[in-house]
Amino acid sequence: MSRHGLLLLLVTLLTGPAVAKDKNSLPDWVLEAHTVRVVVSPDAADSLNHPMSNSDAQQAVQRALADWGRFTLAEGQESDLVISVRAGGNAVSPTLETGPADTREEVRPGNGNVRIFGQQGRSPAISDPTADPKRTNPHVGKQIGRVDDVFEVFRGGVAYSAKSAPIWQYAAKDALKAPNVAAVEQFRKAVAAAERHRAQHQTP
Repeated sequence: MSRHGLLLLLVTLLTGPAVAKDKNSLPDWVLEAHTVRVVVSPDAADSLNHPMSNSDAQQAVQRALADWGRFTLAEGQESDLVISVRAGGNAVSPTLETGPADTREEVRPGNGNVRIFGQQGRSPAISDPTADPKRTNPHVGKQIGRVDDVFEVFRGGVAYSAKSAPIWQYAAKDALKAPNVAAVEQFRKAVAAAERHRAQHQTP
């Protein structure tokens, strides 16, 4: 066997076979949900240049969901799903924050690319009794790298908390902007794909 063949065999043995992840699959509880609540992410910071950006995004998503008609919007009560929104902005912009003044953000260049991904964790909400009390002191800070709008879907009810990880997430520039609200459209496509996938794999 040639040297190249031996190297290829060694790499195969070390890494093992690649397993493809099924991107058309959402949990049944998402497909069977009836109610949804839209909230502003506890990680969101209000831009001093656009102080209503997060509330505008919340309202735009609510209107888009109402137009879709699949879910009943729930306000101030438990729901099957919780959708969290966070408006993007400029690469570096002044913000009104409630976190520690020395908080460091991950720098993520805004090149216009769309990202759909999961999240391992999140910062505690202000209402979280375990949160750092210093988070309740508003101060002017800088938002770095949050160019994209972020749309996250969580399980509602008692399963939802500020520390939950989203089951589905979409991030793109202007993804929460009316009238199109691209994030809701992408979620609709994900739900439709999951329903087709479930129908194909159901036992007759």
